Amino acid sequence: MPRFLRSTTLRIFVPVVLFQLVATGGVLTFVWIAGQQSVRDEQRALVGELREELLDIWQDGGSEALQANIERRLRSEGRRAPVLLLADRAGRTLIGNLSALPPGLEADGATGGLFETVLYRSDGMQPQDMVLSQTRLGDGTTLLAGIEIGRDLKLQRSFEQALLAALFLALPLAMLVAVLTSRLVGQRVHDMAQTAHRVGSGAFDARVALDGSGDAFDELAGEINAMLARIETLVGELRVVAEGLAHDLRSPVTRLRAALEQAVREAADPAAEAAMQRALTEADTLTRILTTALQIGRAEAGIGRERFEETRLDDFLGDLAALYEPYAEDAGFVLRAEAPAGLAVSLHRELMSQALGNLVDNAVKYAEGGSAIALFALRQEGQIVLGVRDDGPGIAEDRREAALQRFGRLDPSRAVAGSGLGLALVEAVAKLHGGRVELAEAPGGGLEVRLKVPSSRT
Repeated sequence: MPRFLRSTTLRIFVPVVLFQLVATGGVLTFVWIAGQQSVRDEQRALVGELREELLDIWQDGGSEALQANIERRLRSEGRRAPVLLLADRAGRTLIGNLSALPPGLEADGATGGLFETVLYRSDGMQPQDMVLSQTRLGDGTTLLAGIEIGRDLKLQRSFEQALLAALFLALPLAMLVAVLTSRLVGQRVHDMAQTAHRVGSGAFDARVALDGSGDAFDELAGEINAMLARIETLVGELRVVAEGLAHDLRSPVTRLRAALEQAVREAADPAAEAAMQRALTEADTLTRILTTALQIGRAEAGIGRERFEETRLDDFLGDLAALYEPYAEDAGFVLRAEAPAGLAVSLHRELMSQALGNLVDNAVKYAEGGSAIALFALRQEGQIVLGVRDDGPGIAEDRREAALQRFGRLDPSRAVAGSGLGLALVEAVAKLHGGRVELAEAPGGGLEVRLKVPSSRT
């Protein structure tokens, strides 16, 4: 299913449009039915009044008075006169503006209600729509009385067309309302997402704007701002602790190393000197572990983004390859840099150098049987990918997640020196740059570690 069809915007848009259409259609249908009924009631009332008036005349003066009244109406009103016909028992016309009884209507038929028909008036050239009432009089004659409804039908058709046009007009209006509603909701959510993104990028002072409406979004924004304020406080405290640890832990280790060096110089026993040298090595390892752990903590806290600078990756990787090339050659590897000319990205040069250096170091230590290591950079799907590739045995897919864990070691025997923090630092550096780390099989076999970071940062 396309992503748009699963979006919240569409799920808001469709119900709003349907609701608007149903509501508009319901109102227009009610208006149409009410209008139809009103026209019918008016027609019935007019025909009923005309019939009652003629019946009163017949009752007062008989057939002659009725014929005289009909003749006077026809003469004085002409084409504006109502539809009138008085027929004898045989159905022959006595007087009126219809030439004969309508087809299918018997002269001796019983008095009935209203009926609609289309007839020619004796003074007209075109058939006309009519509403008539038939009445059987006491002397055997039949009285037809009614009105033309052609104008009403035209007005009714115009009214129906207007309602249909209103319904069609309601569709774009409903869509406009739905779009505005979706955009309003989407914009508020987008603002919150942008704030979260800025916080994730290290701007811990970012806050969601409040519009003062006091609605649910404003309430949510207030709660998010309170949470962000707490996060800012905690990160600030973490920075203080990290800087304190960096000073407080390094100093004792440095003093311990100085004491061990002094002891080595003063040792007369070769066995004691060797033990002191091993202690010095462990002290150096401890220093590296502390330094790396602190770097990971600082990177995960977003510390260091102020030191980002635009960097040409071909020169950057070339310098890095030149630095590690002797180390790789001593282990039997050929180290090369692969990056297109002009490719650049904003990054923390020192941390990225250390992260990629850790990857080169891991390749040298663990790519047994391999002979080539590559530092590479490329642009892929709007991102910059930096990484290291080797042609060693690689890492099984089901063990790659464990390799990224802090202090994680895939070598259970611990035969190769290491702290288990190398890939953890790489992942922390990638997150500092707004990216992620992927472990994959290299083309032709081996391991490929990729740091995917945004190609441009705002």
